[in-house]
Amino acid sequence: QLQNSIVELSPDHPLYPKEWLALKTPPTCFALGNIALLRQRKFAVVGSRRTPVNALKLGEKIAEDLSSAFVIVTGTADGGDSAAIEGGLKTGKIICVLAGGFSQIPQGNLPLLERVAKEGLLLSPHPFETEVRAFSYGYRNQLLATLCEGVLLLGAGEKSGALMTVNDAKTQGKKVFALPYPPNSASGMGCNAVIKQGGFLVENAEDVAIQFGIDLTNAKPQVSLSADEEKIYAALADMTEGHIDEITKKSSVPPFKARAVLSALEIKGL
Repeated sequence: QLQNSIVELSPDHPLYPKEWLALKTPPTCFALGNIALLRQRKFAVVGSRRTPVNALKLGEKIAEDLSSAFVIVTGTADGGDSAAIEGGLKTGKIICVLAGGFSQIPQGNLPLLERVAKEGLLLSPHPFETEVRAFSYGYRNQLLATLCEGVLLLGAGEKSGALMTVNDAKTQGKKVFALPYPPNSASGMGCNAVIKQGGFLVENAEDVAIQFGIDLTNAKPQVSLSADEEKIYAALADMTEGHIDEITKKSSVPPFKARAVLSALEIKGL
């Protein structure tokens, strides 16, 4: 049943990803989902499986915000890829590129990838039964980098596979971005190296958008806040993080109200 839903796109197909036509040998691609997404601007968000929780949450928010201007492109793994998927699914503007054929969809991430097939797009450069081999990920990462206008790295150790996509994009003359990490952070050494080598430091989606001349403030709806939400949001913006006792003291919002307000702000994506 899955196999019958897959659309085959040869290089001469009108919806074939035009970016792949620049490759020496453009692959026939197989698509499951909303193939119209291939016509839109694309930006990649990737990260290792060991990306820390706070970076995953930030990455999900950045992917969601950027999806107002780009289709988010990523892989299929846990960690940074999953954060990008969660963010892109908020608008349905998400493409995941598989390392093998559709018979090889990672089972550990299957529920999330099934949502991508229904709400976004799964893409493979291989026939249905093609197995994933050691070299498959390198080829997939090259295709992923070719597909997008730039790449954001959410987390990577010194030798993380997520760096392959960034390095391929850099070789192609595309803009690369990374979240900053504290010195000597094992899970962020790759990100800091990208920044040291000329990549853009990213703290929010606007840091990416500005490099493409995009104003995200006009692309996303404004969120209305209550008086208590305004106070706590202002306190958090100043502190960046803190214990609830510190937050209530700085905002003058009583503790019994603060927990509900923090939950409301989280629901609103703030």
